[in-house]
Amino acid sequence: MTKEDQVTIAGTYEDNYFAVINEHGVIIYANDPLANCIHIESRGTTNLFFNYISSIGTKQLKNALQHAGYAANPFYLRMDLFNSSVHKANWHIAKLKTATQRPEVFICIGSKTNIEKPTNTPVTGLLVTDAQGNVLDANDQAASFLNTNPESLLNAQLADFCSPLKIFSDPISYESTPPMKALLSGKAYEQVIEMHAGSPESKWLHFTFHPLFDDTRSVPFSFIALIKELPWKKEQISFDKQLFQNEFLNMTSAMTWLIDEQENLIFANPAFQRFLGITEKDLNKKAMEAIPPYFVEIFEKEHRNVLATGTARKKIHKHALANGTTTYFLVHIFPVPNNSNKKLLGGEATDITFGYNEHKEIANANERLIRLTQVTTEAIWEWDLKTDQFFRSKALLDLIGSFEPENLTFAYYRSRIHPDDKDRVELFINNLRHSKQSSWQYEYRFKHIDGTYRNLRDRGVVVYEDGKPVKFIGSILDLTEVKVLENQLMQEKIKHQKEIAKSIIDTQEKERTRIGQELHDNINQLLLVAKLYMGLLKPAEPANKVIAKKVVESLDMAIADIQAISREMVLPKLKEKTLAESINELVKDVKMTCKFKIKFLYDKQASEDISEGKKIALYRIVQEQLKNTIQYSKAANVSLQLLYHPHSVELIIQDDGVGFDPLKKTKGIGLCNIYDRTLLYNGKVELHSSPGNGCYLKVTIPKCSL
Repeated sequence: MTKEDQVTIAGTYEDNYFAVINEHGVIIYANDPLANCIHIESRGTTNLFFNYISSIGTKQLKNALQHAGYAANPFYLRMDLFNSSVHKANWHIAKLKTATQRPEVFICIGSKTNIEKPTNTPVTGLLVTDAQGNVLDANDQAASFLNTNPESLLNAQLADFCSPLKIFSDPISYESTPPMKALLSGKAYEQVIEMHAGSPESKWLHFTFHPLFDDTRSVPFSFIALIKELPWKKEQISFDKQLFQNEFLNMTSAMTWLIDEQENLIFANPAFQRFLGITEKDLNKKAMEAIPPYFVEIFEKEHRNVLATGTARKKIHKHALANGTTTYFLVHIFPVPNNSNKKLLGGEATDITFGYNEHKEIANANERLIRLTQVTTEAIWEWDLKTDQFFRSKALLDLIGSFEPENLTFAYYRSRIHPDDKDRVELFINNLRHSKQSSWQYEYRFKHIDGTYRNLRDRGVVVYEDGKPVKFIGSILDLTEVKVLENQLMQEKIKHQKEIAKSIIDTQEKERTRIGQELHDNINQLLLVAKLYMGLLKPAEPANKVIAKKVVESLDMAIADIQAISREMVLPKLKEKTLAESINELVKDVKMTCKFKIKFLYDKQASEDISEGKKIALYRIVQEQLKNTIQYSKAANVSLQLLYHPHSVELIIQDDGVGFDPLKKTKGIGLCNIYDRTLLYNGKVELHSSPGNGCYLKVTIPKCSL
């Protein structure tokens, strides 16, 4: 046998499941058959074995970890692996014996089988060595394979008992042993060897050495060798075709049988016999008499139909078990060609319970999903990034239109998004595809079939495969009515606030007018009377004459200030005069008291078709801005413009004073009043100023509002 043959043989016979786990079920090491079966990394340290077995299997495994002994006293159990299908196996669980004190770990060896009793499963030979090749533990089967006893193996060097196997040159170095080869390769090492080559007692043994590493993965702390005997002789074996077929029928887990045209059961494989509780003695009897009543329907109806038509049939047969569960079989009945004139029928029944139940659960889940999408008010959709296709629920069809194309793509969906939202939505989706986010939520406007735009809130999740997004699944809620109500509520709130503000301003105006009139009609009159009385006094002494003169001058100043304050507080009669005339009088008063030049431009022919409230607001804005100009601007020239447009009125006040930075300077009372009065009538304020460049104020108020 060549080296190439040995590699092929090793690859063929490494079929046991093998794992090393800790007391918590964490997989420390798993061989390729197990890793491929349950789709884990071979040496993953974060995979729980419990995740790949049933809840009953989990309880059994935890019990095994508590009661398992070392290699000679393992714990036996039946435990199936679950992934996309059921993988039946019988297991031997044993503690791992190590040379040093280490956390407790366990060896798990699983044999693929359909045999119900694990004790019937062939036992695998098990050897455990330390890093130097000293045997620490072995089971009886390993000793039997090596024609010795377990006591002779313990503490022996691996190289000592490898020499008689005729696979190493004599003497052998430890560096040439399979464990060292496993260490050098960093993975399991397999080799088929012949023991006692050339003698009648020769036998072929298949060794698989597994290195176990600590967390550093620098040096293995132990080696585990699994040994199996292969049923070969040295010479080449030629398989007999009929023998192979018979063995296949006997070993398959599917139930197979053969009946003749008289409905005699002439063949039944072991799986069929076990399930129906019959034996070889029941063969060549009438099938209706041999098989249990619950299986008779297949023979009475299906077999006779195939006998009559000569056409094969397949059917799923349901069988209720005593424990309340149901088993499902895919039954295939077919004519069997033969050299005689007799009609023969073959039958095969495969247990599809797991797959059937999984399919049924998926179908039920899909049905529930479809019903949910039908009753929910939210529109459900799915975007497959690989095919660029959309799935949409009925609610989404109602939202975007039932005449949409069958193959809806994102490009078409994007074309219906509002132009102002389109770039934002596309940028958001592109960022989402590269940001590894698991969910999202955003709002945009979407064009309905009637041409109007709906306000939508879109939210959902991203499905990833291998770190790449493959699907977006989302739900859309129509917020159009909510937005309309929110907008109405906001308008009502703004209207209410404006009404309150107008009431406050009107009250302020009334109070200003009252105070101004009080100052003019009462206080000012008292001061005038006091001035008259002072004029009647005739002081004899020169000093008293000076004092009397000072008093009269002070009274004149007080009377003048009160008159100025009164004019400022009391509104002009805007019903009798135009706004332009009232502002013009105000400008004349400013010219008399201020040093800067001021000019007022307006159209004398323009029609002032605005409300009295707006006239008052514009007049007060002129007062406030001129007051600010007088106090702070140090301007040499000031200009005012009052412009009437078809739908609005503009007031522009500009000076060439020192200016200021609007971003750094906080609004004073004067500017706040200007903004408040303008916003009350849905107007707009433009303010431009900078240090050394004067100030430009433009107020625009629409004619039609309030």
